[in-house]
Amino acid sequence: MCDASEILQSSVLFWTLSRIPATIFPYLALGLLSTSFIIYTLHHNCPAVRVDQLKNGITIVEEILTNAKANCMRDYFTLVKAETQFLRTKLAVSRLHSRLLEARNIPGWKNYLHGIFTISRALAILEREMRDTQTSLLVLIEAAYQRKLTGDIREGQEIGDGVLHPQYSVRARVRGQPTAPDYEV
Repeated sequence: MCDASEILQSSVLFWTLSRIPATIFPYLALGLLSTSFIIYTLHHNCPAVRVDQLKNGITIVEEILTNAKANCMRDYFTLVKAETQFLRTKLAVSRLHSRLLEARNIPGWKNYLHGIFTISRALAILEREMRDTQTSLLVLIEAAYQRKLTGDIREGQEIGDGVLHPQYSVRARVRGQPTAPDYEV
């Protein structure tokens, strides 16, 4: 049935738990929460993870750039400028990834930490450049979309004016007919 050692172990366990003050559990929970937050933050800010995030950002910006090329040829100079900046950023990310791979073989922890901090600063700059490029491309696409909507509205108004007031229509102006009604006094 019950072994004497099992009874002794359970009584020792209960005796030990009864000696721990009840106020320590919130501190244990706070300690575990803080430790998990620190581990998450260190992992999230790890240069390798940030480079992977930048590569995902590059894929997204490439899709946006393709969309901008299809819809924004009116702003060709701005588009070419944004594409050139994007390609420079893409090259810098590739070089930084190479440096990160080489940093694993750096002898000495001081040199390694210095290399990692340098890479982290460069990553922050590249992340900002990527966001700026993405924002400028999205603004360019939105401006083209607004121009299209404005043109559609203007066309709809001209059609509506032509139906309601034929003398104001574009066709009437083209044919040389009067565009404003003559008022008789």
